[in-house]
Amino acid sequence: MFSLAEINNMASASTATSTTVSKREEREKLKALIGEATEKGDVETVKKLMENTTLNPAGVKIKREGLGKTPLMLACTYGQIAVVEEFLKGGADPLSQLSTGRTTLHEVCVGGHVETLKLLLQYTDKVSLKDRDGQMPAHIAAYNGETKCLRLLAEKGADLVSEDAKGRQPAHLAAMRNHKRVLQFLFDQGVDLDCRCFAGKTPLHYAAQYGALDCVKLLVQHDCDINLGDNNGYLAAHHAAKHDKLDCLCFLVKQGTSMEAPQADGKTPAHVAALHGSINVLHWLLDQGADPNSQDYFGNTPGHYACEGGHPECLNCFLQHDGEADSQNIKGDTLMDAAKKFGHPLLMQKGVTNEQPCPTCWKKYERVQWEKLHPLAPVERNITIAKSSAYKNPVPPVPRIPTQLQRNLSKHEARWQKKEPKPVGPKRDLGAAYYGDHIDPNEFFKFKIENEAFLTQ
Repeated sequence: MFSLAEINNMASASTATSTTVSKREEREKLKALIGEATEKGDVETVKKLMENTTLNPAGVKIKREGLGKTPLMLACTYGQIAVVEEFLKGGADPLSQLSTGRTTLHEVCVGGHVETLKLLLQYTDKVSLKDRDGQMPAHIAAYNGETKCLRLLAEKGADLVSEDAKGRQPAHLAAMRNHKRVLQFLFDQGVDLDCRCFAGKTPLHYAAQYGALDCVKLLVQHDCDINLGDNNGYLAAHHAAKHDKLDCLCFLVKQGTSMEAPQADGKTPAHVAALHGSINVLHWLLDQGADPNSQDYFGNTPGHYACEGGHPECLNCFLQHDGEADSQNIKGDTLMDAAKKFGHPLLMQKGVTNEQPCPTCWKKYERVQWEKLHPLAPVERNITIAKSSAYKNPVPPVPRIPTQLQRNLSKHEARWQKKEPKPVGPKRDLGAAYYGDHIDPNEFFKFKIENEAFLTQ
Protein backbone atom coordinates (compact mmCIF):
# COMPACT_ATOMS: atom_id res chain seq x y z
CA MET A 1 0.00 0.00 0.00
CA PHE A 2 1.23 3.49 -0.89
CA SER A 3 1.16 6.35 1.61
CA LEU A 4 -0.88 9.50 1.07
CA ALA A 5 2.30 11.58 0.79
CA GLU A 6 3.63 9.43 -2.07
CA ILE A 7 0.35 9.71 -3.94
CA ASN A 8 0.22 13.47 -3.43
CA ASN A 9 3.80 13.79 -4.67
CA MET A 10 2.86 11.90 -7.84
CA ALA A 11 -0.20 14.05 -8.32
CA SER A 12 1.72 17.30 -7.87
CA ALA A 13 4.46 16.12 -10.15
CA SER A 14 1.88 15.30 -12.80
CA THR A 15 0.57 18.90 -12.81
CA ALA A 16 3.78 20.92 -12.28
CA THR A 17 6.14 21.66 -15.12
CA SER A 18 9.35 19.74 -14.85
CA THR A 19 12.31 19.53 -17.15
CA THR A 20 13.41 16.09 -16.03
CA VAL A 21 10.22 14.10 -15.93
CA SER A 22 7.47 14.57 -18.47
CA LYS A 23 3.76 14.55 -17.68
CA ARG A 24 3.36 11.52 -19.87
CA GLU A 25 5.79 9.51 -17.78
CA GLU A 26 4.06 10.52 -14.56
CA ARG A 27 0.70 9.60 -16.04
CA GLU A 28 2.03 6.16 -16.93
CA LYS A 29 3.23 5.73 -13.36
CA LEU A 30 -0.22 6.60 -12.04
CA LYS A 31 -1.80 4.17 -14.47
CA ALA A 32 0.55 1.40 -13.32
CA LEU A 33 -0.19 2.30 -9.72
CA ILE A 34 -3.96 2.16 -10.10
CA GLY A 35 -3.69 -1.04 -12.16
CA GLU A 36 -1.62 -2.78 -9.50
CA ALA A 37 -3.94 -1.62 -6.71
CA THR A 38 -7.00 -2.80 -8.67
CA GLU A 39 -5.61 -6.25 -9.33
CA LYS A 40 -4.66 -6.74 -5.67
CA GLY A 41 -7.96 -5.37 -4.38
CA ASP A 42 -6.26 -2.53 -2.50
CA VAL A 43 -9.36 -0.38 -1.84
CA GLU A 44 -7.56 2.22 0.28
CA THR A 45 -5.01 2.99 -2.42
CA VAL A 46 -7.79 3.20 -5.04
CA LYS A 47 -9.72 5.67 -2.86
CA LYS A 48 -6.65 7.87 -2.31
CA LEU A 49 -5.88 7.88 -6.03
CA MET A 50 -9.43 8.90 -6.88
CA GLU A 51 -9.51 11.63 -4.23
CA ASN A 52 -6.07 13.18 -4.54
CA THR A 53 -5.24 12.98 -8.25
CA THR A 54 -6.73 14.46 -11.37
CA LEU A 55 -6.59 11.05 -13.05
CA ASN A 56 -10.05 9.92 -14.16
CA PRO A 57 -10.34 6.12 -13.80
CA ALA A 58 -13.04 6.01 -16.46
CA GLY A 59 -10.65 7.42 -19.05
CA VAL A 60 -7.66 5.28 -18.15
CA LYS A 61 -6.75 2.30 -20.35
CA ILE A 62 -4.45 -0.23 -18.72
CA LYS A 63 -2.86 -2.63 -21.14
CA ARG A 64 -3.36 -6.28 -20.21
CA GLU A 65 -3.08 -9.25 -22.59
CA GLY A 66 -2.74 -6.89 -25.53
CA LEU A 67 -6.01 -5.08 -24.73
CA GLY A 68 -6.66 -1.69 -23.15
CA LYS A 69 -8.85 -2.30 -20.09
CA THR A 70 -10.43 0.27 -17.82
CA PRO A 71 -9.75 -0.12 -14.07
CA LEU A 72 -13.39 -1.21 -13.58
CA MET A 73 -13.03 -3.96 -16.17
CA LEU A 74 -9.74 -5.03 -14.63
CA ALA A 75 -11.40 -5.27 -11.21
CA CYS A 76 -14.23 -7.33 -12.74
CA THR A 77 -11.71 -9.70 -14.31
CA TYR A 78 -10.16 -10.44 -10.92
CA GLY A 79 -13.46 -10.36 -9.01
CA GLN A 80 -12.38 -7.57 -6.66
CA ILE A 81 -15.89 -6.67 -5.53
CA ALA A 82 -14.86 -3.91 -3.10
CA VAL A 83 -12.85 -2.11 -5.81
CA VAL A 84 -15.70 -2.59 -8.31
CA GLU A 85 -18.12 -1.02 -5.84
CA GLU A 86 -15.78 1.93 -5.32
CA PHE A 87 -15.47 2.58 -9.06
CA LEU A 88 -19.24 2.29 -9.58
CA LYS A 89 -19.88 4.78 -6.75
CA GLY A 90 -17.38 7.09 -8.42
CA GLY A 91 -19.48 7.10 -11.60
CA ALA A 92 -17.67 4.50 -13.72
CA ASP A 93 -19.66 3.15 -16.68
CA PRO A 94 -20.82 -0.41 -15.81
CA LEU A 95 -21.04 -1.23 -19.53
CA SER A 96 -17.60 -0.09 -20.63
CA GLN A 97 -16.38 -2.17 -23.58
CA LEU A 98 -13.07 -3.48 -24.84
CA SER A 99 -11.96 -3.22 -28.43
CA THR A 100 -13.34 -6.75 -28.84
CA GLY A 101 -16.79 -5.56 -27.78
CA ARG A 102 -16.75 -7.40 -24.45
CA THR A 103 -18.33 -5.65 -21.47
CA THR A 104 -17.76 -5.94 -17.74
CA LEU A 105 -20.45 -8.64 -17.64
CA HIS A 106 -18.44 -10.76 -20.06
CA GLU A 107 -15.30 -10.38 -17.94
CA VAL A 108 -17.09 -11.30 -14.71
CA CYS A 109 -18.52 -14.48 -16.28
CA VAL A 110 -15.07 -15.62 -17.40
CA GLY A 111 -13.97 -16.04 -13.79
CA GLY A 112 -17.36 -16.94 -12.35
CA HIS A 113 -17.40 -14.07 -9.84
CA VAL A 114 -21.02 -14.40 -8.74
CA GLU A 115 -21.07 -11.66 -6.10
CA THR A 116 -19.44 -9.18 -8.46
CA LEU A 117 -22.02 -10.08 -11.11
CA LYS A 118 -24.83 -9.44 -8.63
CA LEU A 119 -23.37 -6.01 -7.91
CA LEU A 120 -23.09 -5.12 -11.61
CA LEU A 121 -26.66 -6.22 -12.27
CA GLN A 122 -27.81 -3.62 -9.70
CA TYR A 123 -26.41 -0.91 -11.98
CA THR A 124 -27.45 -2.29 -15.36
CA ASP A 125 -30.04 -4.66 -16.81
CA LYS A 126 -28.54 -4.90 -20.30
CA VAL A 127 -27.52 -8.54 -20.23
CA SER A 128 -27.85 -9.17 -23.97
CA LEU A 129 -24.99 -7.05 -25.32
CA LYS A 130 -22.83 -8.99 -27.79
CA ASP A 131 -19.12 -8.78 -28.52
CA ARG A 132 -17.65 -8.80 -32.01
CA ASP A 133 -18.02 -12.60 -32.14
CA GLY A 134 -21.74 -12.27 -31.44
CA GLN A 135 -21.45 -13.78 -27.97
CA MET A 136 -23.43 -12.53 -24.99
CA PRO A 137 -22.41 -12.95 -21.32
CA ALA A 138 -24.58 -16.10 -21.31
CA HIS A 139 -22.30 -17.64 -23.95
CA ILE A 140 -19.22 -16.83 -21.86
CA ALA A 141 -20.77 -18.27 -18.70
CA ALA A 142 -21.76 -21.48 -20.50
CA TYR A 143 -18.33 -21.85 -22.13
CA ASN A 144 -16.58 -21.51 -18.77
CA GLY A 145 -19.03 -23.74 -16.91
CA GLU A 146 -20.31 -21.00 -14.59
CA THR A 147 -23.82 -22.29 -13.87
CA LYS A 148 -24.51 -19.77 -11.09
CA CYS A 149 -23.64 -16.84 -13.34
CA LEU A 150 -25.81 -18.27 -16.10
CA ARG A 151 -28.72 -18.65 -13.68
CA LEU A 152 -28.39 -15.00 -12.58
CA LEU A 153 -28.34 -13.82 -16.19
CA ALA A 154 -31.39 -15.96 -17.00
CA GLU A 155 -33.26 -14.41 -14.08
CA LYS A 156 -32.51 -10.98 -15.54
CA GLY A 157 -33.95 -12.01 -18.91
CA ALA A 158 -30.89 -13.24 -20.82
CA ASP A 159 -31.73 -15.15 -24.00
CA LEU A 160 -30.50 -18.74 -23.51
CA VAL A 161 -30.99 -19.62 -27.18
CA SER A 162 -29.21 -16.62 -28.65
CA GLU A 163 -26.77 -17.43 -31.47
CA ASP A 164 -23.28 -16.07 -31.95
CA ALA A 165 -21.63 -15.25 -35.28
CA LYS A 166 -21.34 -18.98 -36.08
CA GLY A 167 -24.88 -19.81 -35.01
CA ARG A 168 -23.79 -21.48 -31.78
CA GLN A 169 -26.00 -21.29 -28.72
CA PRO A 170 -24.77 -21.52 -25.11
CA ALA A 171 -25.59 -25.26 -25.25
CA HIS A 172 -23.01 -25.76 -28.03
CA LEU A 173 -20.29 -23.97 -26.06
CA ALA A 174 -21.06 -25.88 -22.87
CA ALA A 175 -20.85 -29.19 -24.76
CA MET A 176 -17.45 -28.22 -26.17
CA ARG A 177 -16.00 -27.84 -22.67
CA ASN A 178 -17.75 -30.86 -21.08
CA HIS A 179 -19.90 -28.79 -18.70
CA LYS A 180 -22.76 -31.21 -18.10
CA ARG A 181 -24.24 -29.15 -15.25
CA VAL A 182 -24.71 -26.23 -17.62
CA LEU A 183 -26.40 -28.52 -20.14
CA GLN A 184 -28.67 -29.89 -17.43
CA PHE A 185 -29.62 -26.33 -16.41
CA LEU A 186 -30.37 -25.40 -20.01
CA PHE A 187 -32.48 -28.54 -20.41
CA ASP A 188 -34.42 -27.66 -17.26
CA GLN A 189 -35.06 -24.21 -18.77
CA GLY A 190 -36.64 -25.81 -21.84
CA VAL A 191 -33.76 -25.34 -24.28
CA ASP A 192 -33.76 -27.74 -27.25
CA LEU A 193 -30.52 -29.72 -26.98
CA ASP A 194 -30.80 -30.81 -30.63
CA CYS A 195 -30.34 -27.20 -31.80
CA ARG A 196 -28.09 -26.64 -34.81
CA CYS A 197 -25.44 -24.04 -35.60
CA PHE A 198 -24.85 -22.63 -39.09
CA ALA A 199 -22.72 -25.72 -39.90
CA GLY A 200 -25.64 -27.95 -38.93
CA LYS A 201 -23.89 -29.30 -35.83
CA THR A 202 -25.77 -30.07 -32.63
CA PRO A 203 -24.29 -29.99 -29.10
CA LEU A 204 -23.80 -33.77 -29.44
CA HIS A 205 -21.55 -33.20 -32.47
CA TYR A 206 -19.43 -30.70 -30.52
CA ALA A 207 -19.25 -32.96 -27.47
CA ALA A 208 -18.05 -35.90 -29.59
CA GLN A 209 -15.59 -33.68 -31.47
CA TYR A 210 -13.95 -32.37 -28.29
CA GLY A 211 -14.07 -35.65 -26.39
CA ALA A 212 -16.61 -34.45 -23.81
CA LEU A 213 -17.79 -37.93 -22.79
CA ASP A 214 -19.85 -36.74 -19.80
CA CYS A 215 -21.84 -34.42 -22.03
CA VAL A 216 -22.27 -37.12 -24.67
CA LYS A 217 -23.79 -39.41 -22.04
CA LEU A 218 -26.05 -36.64 -20.72
CA LEU A 219 -27.29 -35.71 -24.18
CA VAL A 220 -28.08 -39.33 -25.02
CA GLN A 221 -29.93 -39.69 -21.72
CA HIS A 222 -32.07 -36.72 -22.74
CA ASP A 223 -32.99 -38.56 -25.95
CA CYS A 224 -30.87 -36.51 -28.34
CA ASP A 225 -30.65 -38.13 -31.77
CA ILE A 226 -27.28 -39.81 -32.28
CA ASN A 227 -27.99 -40.30 -36.00
CA LEU A 228 -28.45 -36.63 -36.92
CA GLY A 229 -25.97 -35.40 -39.52
CA ASP A 230 -24.54 -31.92 -39.99
CA ASN A 231 -24.45 -30.04 -43.29
CA ASN A 232 -21.84 -32.50 -44.61
CA GLY A 233 -23.72 -35.53 -43.36
CA TYR A 234 -21.24 -36.12 -40.54
CA LEU A 235 -22.76 -37.92 -37.54
CA ALA A 236 -21.41 -37.46 -34.03
CA ALA A 237 -19.47 -40.71 -34.58
CA HIS A 238 -17.71 -39.20 -37.62
CA HIS A 239 -16.61 -36.18 -35.57
CA ALA A 240 -15.29 -38.48 -32.83
CA ALA A 241 -13.42 -40.51 -35.45
CA LYS A 242 -11.99 -37.40 -37.09
CA HIS A 243 -10.48 -36.12 -33.83
CA ASP A 244 -9.45 -39.54 -32.44
CA LYS A 245 -11.88 -39.45 -29.50
CA LEU A 246 -12.12 -43.21 -29.01
CA ASP A 247 -14.08 -43.21 -25.75
CA CYS A 248 -16.86 -41.10 -27.27
CA LEU A 249 -16.97 -43.28 -30.38
CA CYS A 250 -17.18 -46.49 -28.32
CA PHE A 251 -20.09 -45.08 -26.34
CA LEU A 252 -21.95 -43.97 -29.47
CA VAL A 253 -21.48 -47.37 -31.10
CA LYS A 254 -22.82 -49.08 -27.97
CA GLN A 255 -25.84 -46.80 -28.14
CA GLY A 256 -26.68 -47.94 -31.65
CA THR A 257 -24.61 -45.93 -34.12
CA SER A 258 -23.48 -48.19 -36.95
CA MET A 259 -19.73 -48.54 -37.53
CA GLU A 260 -20.53 -48.47 -41.25
CA ALA A 261 -22.69 -45.32 -41.09
CA PRO A 262 -21.96 -43.23 -44.23
CA GLN A 263 -21.83 -39.44 -44.46
CA ALA A 264 -22.77 -37.37 -47.52
CA ASP A 265 -19.90 -38.77 -49.65
CA GLY A 266 -20.29 -42.32 -48.37
CA LYS A 267 -17.37 -42.13 -45.96
CA THR A 268 -17.66 -44.36 -42.91
CA PRO A 269 -15.94 -43.50 -39.60
CA ALA A 270 -13.04 -45.71 -40.72
CA HIS A 271 -12.55 -43.55 -43.86
CA VAL A 272 -12.63 -40.37 -41.78
CA ALA A 273 -10.20 -41.78 -39.20
CA ALA A 274 -7.73 -42.85 -41.90
CA LEU A 275 -7.90 -39.48 -43.65
CA HIS A 276 -7.15 -37.51 -40.47
CA GLY A 277 -4.64 -39.90 -38.91
CA SER A 278 -6.81 -41.09 -36.00
CA ILE A 279 -4.88 -44.30 -35.54
CA ASN A 280 -6.51 -45.39 -32.26
CA VAL A 281 -10.01 -45.06 -33.68
CA LEU A 282 -9.08 -46.77 -36.95
CA HIS A 283 -7.50 -49.74 -35.20
CA TRP A 284 -10.49 -50.16 -32.88
CA LEU A 285 -12.98 -50.01 -35.74
CA LEU A 286 -11.12 -52.59 -37.80
CA ASP A 287 -10.67 -54.82 -34.75
CA GLN A 288 -14.40 -54.64 -34.06
CA GLY A 289 -15.26 -55.92 -37.51
CA ALA A 290 -15.55 -52.81 -39.69
CA ASP A 291 -14.94 -53.69 -43.34
CA PRO A 292 -11.43 -52.47 -44.27
CA ASN A 293 -12.27 -52.65 -47.98
CA SER A 294 -15.51 -50.66 -47.85
CA GLN A 295 -15.63 -48.00 -50.55
CA ASP A 296 -17.24 -44.58 -50.51
CA TYR A 297 -19.08 -43.06 -53.46
CA PHE A 298 -15.73 -42.34 -55.15
CA GLY A 299 -14.51 -45.92 -54.74
CA ASN A 300 -11.90 -44.99 -52.10
CA THR A 301 -11.09 -47.34 -49.23
CA PRO A 302 -9.62 -46.26 -45.86
CA GLY A 303 -6.24 -47.16 -47.39
CA HIS A 304 -6.72 -44.55 -50.14
CA TYR A 305 -7.52 -41.88 -47.54
CA ALA A 306 -4.53 -42.89 -45.40
CA CYS A 307 -2.34 -42.29 -48.47
CA GLU A 308 -4.11 -39.01 -49.21
CA GLY A 309 -3.55 -37.70 -45.69
CA GLY A 310 0.03 -38.97 -45.48
CA HIS A 311 -0.44 -41.32 -42.51
CA PRO A 312 1.76 -44.43 -42.90
CA GLU A 313 0.63 -45.87 -39.53
CA CYS A 314 -2.98 -45.86 -40.74
CA LEU A 315 -2.01 -47.51 -44.00
CA ASN A 316 -0.10 -50.17 -42.08
CA CYS A 317 -3.10 -50.79 -39.83
CA PHE A 318 -5.31 -51.06 -42.92
CA LEU A 319 -3.01 -53.69 -44.46
CA GLN A 320 -2.65 -55.61 -41.17
CA HIS A 321 -6.44 -56.03 -41.08
CA ASP A 322 -6.64 -57.66 -44.52
CA GLY A 323 -6.99 -54.47 -46.51
CA GLU A 324 -6.44 -54.96 -50.24
CA ALA A 325 -3.30 -53.21 -51.42
CA ASP A 326 -4.35 -53.32 -55.09
CA SER A 327 -7.90 -51.96 -54.62
CA GLN A 328 -8.87 -49.25 -57.11
CA ASN A 329 -11.28 -46.32 -56.92
CA ILE A 330 -13.58 -45.22 -59.75
CA LYS A 331 -10.64 -43.45 -61.45
CA GLY A 332 -8.56 -46.62 -61.38
CA ASP A 333 -6.11 -45.29 -58.76
CA THR A 334 -4.49 -47.82 -56.41
CA LEU A 335 -3.19 -46.96 -52.95
CA MET A 336 0.26 -45.98 -54.20
CA ASP A 337 -1.27 -43.99 -57.04
CA ALA A 338 -3.13 -41.95 -54.43
CA ALA A 339 0.10 -41.56 -52.44
CA LYS A 340 1.91 -40.24 -55.54
CA LYS A 341 -0.94 -37.90 -56.40
CA PHE A 342 -0.84 -36.27 -52.96
CA GLY A 343 2.95 -36.25 -52.65
CA HIS A 344 3.57 -39.04 -50.12
CA PRO A 345 4.99 -42.03 -52.04
CA LEU A 346 8.16 -42.54 -49.98
CA LEU A 347 6.39 -41.90 -46.70
CA MET A 348 3.62 -44.38 -47.45
CA GLN A 349 6.17 -46.98 -48.53
CA LYS A 350 7.34 -47.03 -44.90
CA GLY A 351 3.88 -48.12 -43.87
CA VAL A 352 3.94 -50.95 -46.41
CA THR A 353 7.37 -52.21 -45.30
CA ASN A 354 6.54 -51.93 -41.54
CA GLU A 355 9.10 -49.17 -40.99
CA GLN A 356 6.30 -47.10 -39.47
CA PRO A 357 3.81 -49.67 -38.21
CA CYS A 358 0.56 -49.18 -36.38
CA PRO A 359 1.57 -48.98 -32.67
CA THR A 360 -1.28 -51.20 -31.47
CA CYS A 361 -0.77 -53.77 -34.23
CA TRP A 362 2.93 -53.85 -33.41
CA LYS A 363 2.24 -54.48 -29.70
CA LYS A 364 -0.05 -57.38 -30.60
CA TYR A 365 2.63 -58.80 -32.92
CA GLU A 366 5.30 -58.54 -30.22
CA ARG A 367 3.06 -60.34 -27.73
CA VAL A 368 2.35 -63.18 -30.16
CA GLN A 369 6.06 -63.56 -30.86
CA TRP A 370 6.88 -63.56 -27.16
CA GLU A 371 4.26 -66.27 -26.50
CA LYS A 372 5.76 -68.37 -29.27
CA LEU A 373 9.24 -68.07 -27.77
CA HIS A 374 7.97 -68.62 -24.22
CA PRO A 375 5.36 -71.40 -24.41
CA LEU A 376 3.57 -72.51 -21.27
CA ALA A 377 4.81 -75.53 -19.41
CA PRO A 378 2.55 -78.63 -19.57
CA VAL A 379 1.42 -78.06 -15.99
CA GLU A 380 0.55 -74.42 -16.66
CA ARG A 381 -1.24 -75.42 -19.86
CA ASN A 382 -3.36 -77.97 -18.00
CA ILE A 383 -4.18 -75.43 -15.31
CA THR A 384 -5.26 -72.96 -17.96
CA ILE A 385 -7.45 -75.56 -19.69
CA ALA A 386 -9.02 -76.61 -16.40
CA LYS A 387 -9.65 -73.02 -15.45
CA SER A 388 -11.48 -72.33 -18.70
CA SER A 389 -13.52 -75.52 -18.76
CA ALA A 390 -14.01 -77.01 -15.27
CA TYR A 391 -14.14 -73.94 -13.06
CA LYS A 392 -17.54 -72.50 -12.29
CA ASN A 393 -17.75 -69.07 -10.69
CA PRO A 394 -19.92 -69.24 -7.54
CA VAL A 395 -20.58 -65.52 -7.66
CA PRO A 396 -23.78 -64.73 -9.55
CA PRO A 397 -23.33 -62.62 -12.69
CA VAL A 398 -23.64 -58.88 -12.27
CA PRO A 399 -26.88 -57.62 -13.79
CA ARG A 400 -26.19 -55.43 -16.79
CA ILE A 401 -27.78 -52.02 -16.74
CA PRO A 402 -29.63 -51.38 -20.00
CA THR A 403 -28.30 -48.54 -22.14
CA GLN A 404 -30.26 -45.37 -22.66
CA LEU A 405 -31.00 -46.44 -26.22
CA GLN A 406 -32.48 -49.73 -25.00
CA ARG A 407 -34.64 -47.85 -22.50
CA ASN A 408 -35.88 -45.46 -25.19
CA LEU A 409 -36.65 -48.35 -27.56
CA SER A 410 -38.56 -50.22 -24.85
CA LYS A 411 -40.61 -47.10 -24.13
CA HIS A 412 -41.44 -46.66 -27.82
CA GLU A 413 -42.32 -50.36 -28.13
CA ALA A 414 -44.63 -50.16 -25.11
CA ARG A 415 -46.37 -47.11 -26.54
CA TRP A 416 -46.77 -48.85 -29.90
CA GLN A 417 -48.26 -51.94 -28.30
CA LYS A 418 -50.82 -49.80 -26.48
CA LYS A 419 -51.87 -48.19 -29.76
CA GLU A 420 -52.24 -51.52 -31.60
CA PRO A 421 -55.86 -52.82 -31.73
CA LYS A 422 -56.44 -56.00 -29.78
CA PRO A 423 -57.33 -59.03 -31.96
CA VAL A 424 -61.00 -59.93 -31.71
CA GLY A 425 -62.11 -63.27 -33.23
CA PRO A 426 -64.33 -66.27 -32.61
CA LYS A 427 -63.38 -68.41 -29.65
CA ARG A 428 -62.37 -71.99 -30.30
CA ASP A 429 -64.61 -74.77 -29.00
CA LEU A 430 -63.55 -76.56 -25.85
CA GLY A 431 -62.35 -79.70 -27.60
CA ALA A 432 -60.22 -77.87 -30.11
CA ALA A 433 -58.86 -75.53 -27.42
CA TYR A 434 -57.55 -78.38 -25.27
CA TYR A 435 -56.94 -81.23 -27.73
CA GLY A 436 -56.35 -79.53 -31.06
CA ASP A 437 -52.54 -79.59 -30.70
CA HIS A 438 -52.52 -83.33 -29.87
CA ILE A 439 -54.64 -84.68 -32.73
CA ASP A 440 -52.73 -86.77 -35.22
CA PRO A 441 -54.14 -85.88 -38.64
CA ASN A 442 -52.98 -89.21 -40.11
CA GLU A 443 -55.56 -91.05 -37.98
CA PHE A 444 -58.48 -89.04 -39.30
CA PHE A 445 -57.46 -88.24 -42.89
CA LYS A 446 -56.30 -91.23 -44.91
CA PHE A 447 -55.77 -90.84 -48.63
CA LYS A 448 -56.33 -93.92 -50.80
CA ILE A 449 -54.97 -94.19 -54.30
CA GLU A 450 -57.39 -96.16 -56.46
CA ASN A 451 -54.91 -96.95 -59.18
CA GLU A 452 -52.23 -98.81 -57.27
CA ALA A 453 -50.31 -99.38 -60.46
CA PHE A 454 -49.33 -95.77 -60.14
CA LEU A 455 -47.16 -96.67 -57.15
CA THR A 456 -45.16 -99.23 -59.14
CA GLN A 457 -44.23 -96.82 -61.88
